[in-house]
Amino acid sequence: MKVVVQKFGGTCVESEPNKLVTAERLMEARDRGLHPVAVISAMGREGQPYSTVELVKTVLEVYPEIEPRELDLLMSCGEIISTVAMANLLQSKGYDSIALSGGQAGLITDGYYGHARILKIEPAALLRALQDGLMVFVAGFQGNTTDHQITTLGAGGSDYTAVALTWIINETPRLPFGEKLEVEPLQIFKEVDGVMSANPKSLEAGEAARTIPQLTYDECVSMSRLGAEVLQHQAAQVARERGIEIEVRDFRDPGGGTRVGAVAPSAAAEAATAIADQPKLLVFDVAHANPRLTLQIAERLERERLTVFQVACGAPCTRFAVRPLKYRNVSAVVHRVLEPRGIKADVSVGDLAMVSVVGESLRDHLEAWDKEAQGVLAKAKVSVHGSSEEAISLSYLVPEADRTKAVTCLHKALIR
Repeated sequence: MKVVVQKFGGTCVESEPNKLVTAERLMEARDRGLHPVAVISAMGREGQPYSTVELVKTVLEVYPEIEPRELDLLMSCGEIISTVAMANLLQSKGYDSIALSGGQAGLITDGYYGHARILKIEPAALLRALQDGLMVFVAGFQGNTTDHQITTLGAGGSDYTAVALTWIINETPRLPFGEKLEVEPLQIFKEVDGVMSANPKSLEAGEAARTIPQLTYDECVSMSRLGAEVLQHQAAQVARERGIEIEVRDFRDPGGGTRVGAVAPSAAAEAATAIADQPKLLVFDVAHANPRLTLQIAERLERERLTVFQVACGAPCTRFAVRPLKYRNVSAVVHRVLEPRGIKADVSVGDLAMVSVVGESLRDHLEAWDKEAQGVLAKAKVSVHGSSEEAISLSYLVPEADRTKAVTCLHKALIR
């Protein structure tokens, strides 16, 4: 039995015409002799009645201090609604189907509400459904704890679901009755033609993002951490760790796209792969009086499952930049970490953004790339309020008001 896990984003199921296109992708896979396991996101985005944003609004407008456990219970509903709808759409077309919640599909998580991590997978129900020839639909973004509490996997968590299911099926050599299992590369369907060299919404008119034909695992992990809409960061890390190959495609036109895996770098040696950006960061400074303190703060914030960057800013302090989250009060978390340590940091929210240059071509050549990138930003009169580097990336804090200009000039100069 050849199985393919196909993950469909919210846009793919937000309207009846889009659902029909998504159904066509599933039926095409079956026509090719594959058995699809479809991971479904909540329908659409803000403004759509069953999107996660709108579901949360229904409670927050009444009582904004909802407990994390109840918030996760509420947020899980969007994926369940869309999963049941798609399973029954395929049923109406003559395909025997079953809809499973994340917990029913066997995803066991820790109890960290809002950003849970998968501890193990118990795929018995999923395997039985495949054995019975059913087209399987799994609600993304969610799992269950060992004591049967519903948890969510963080923004973009349906990617995490899809990577985890691909891995466990790949690790299962045979179905319960002995039939051999083979697994195709994971397919991620979006509304764009693969992974782009920059977020098109972050570019000025006249500069167009390009589709990246292939990404290495390291590029995918780095881009996801730095704000690119490639894959959820946790999902990208698991894919790299487990060697899960991924194809990112346009659900309307699945030809082309981007392949992620153990592939040769896609860019020429003189070109970067992508420019990533993160808007409206939370930023604060910590004095260097106790050098160990900065490490402790970074570790504590990471234990809170926040994406945090230590930024060199040229002053006798360490600057921290923290990515905001949709459904958590990040400012409150930061203050909760700082106050017991007697730190009264000046925390600003939204004034600064981060733009990043990413690519295998930066590896072992960061100094030269930094000089070029800083020159490009200076020429565009974009002030830099700090920088950080990793193995294949360089990041710069810039004014939020200049973020689009910064992304555009770096893209034009470095994505050649």
